[in-house]
Amino acid sequence: MKTTFLISLLLLSVGAFGQCCALPSMGPVWAGPDHSLPAMPHSLAPERDLRERGGVTMAQGERPAWEVMGSAEEMPLGDAAREYRKEQATAEKARIVWEQVGG
Repeated sequence: MKTTFLISLLLLSVGAFGQCCALPSMGPVWAGPDHSLPAMPHSLAPERDLRERGGVTMAQGERPAWEVMGSAEEMPLGDAAREYRKEQATAEKARIVWEQVGG
């Protein structure tokens, strides 16, 4: 067990050394990107329409939501409960009744 642990530790340390520390004769192992150019102002891309058809749509003013949308018809909770009870009373009942046998 100790031998396996020591061998795996040796292999992992060699791999870690290869990734982090390079010998001077090998040159740089990794170099970050060079962003030495400064930001400069330039013109933007020409404007283009992203829609399928390039028509112009214009509107003026706003309409309130109550003009556009109809009123939602809400049923009071008591009426909904009474209707549910009526449906429950007329619903088909189960034909099999399971009874506990014993204890």
